[in-house]
Amino acid sequence: MKNALISTRSTLILSLFILLALGLSGCAGSGQVISVDRQIRFNDKGNSQGTYKSGELTVGYSYRLAGENMILTGDVNYPDSVDSLTVRVLFLDGTGTILQQKIVYYSGYRVFKPWATDRTFRENLMVPAGAGGISFSYSVQPRSSHK
Repeated sequence: MKNALISTRSTLILSLFILLALGLSGCAGSGQVISVDRQIRFNDKGNSQGTYKSGELTVGYSYRLAGENMILTGDVNYPDSVDSLTVRVLFLDGTGTILQQKIVYYSGYRVFKPWATDRTFRENLMVPAGAGGISFSYSVQPRSSHK
């Protein structure tokens, strides 16, 4: 019984820690400038689609702007087997400076998915004031041989 209480308490603390880390990750990178070749500028029509490539990551994306809301859909392609993969959308100002970032895709950690080729996302996002475009970033934890 005592072990169950400790386990529940440890799980709760770990869960709160993870939520805090994910919340703070939205601020990480703010102020950093993204190179022009990696910027996706908003167009006058308010919608666009394309392909973003960086390293081994490819994101096929489509967005639709309506006021300060954005519907962003996409599919993620990363050819290597990984323990986890996180993709973020970066909101940029007119100079390419990161205003804000949001996680749009997370694979989970070592989650077995027989359908792992289905790496899609659909997000309804608030566009920060002053945003003139987006970009993407990713982090990956390579597959380790230990279980």
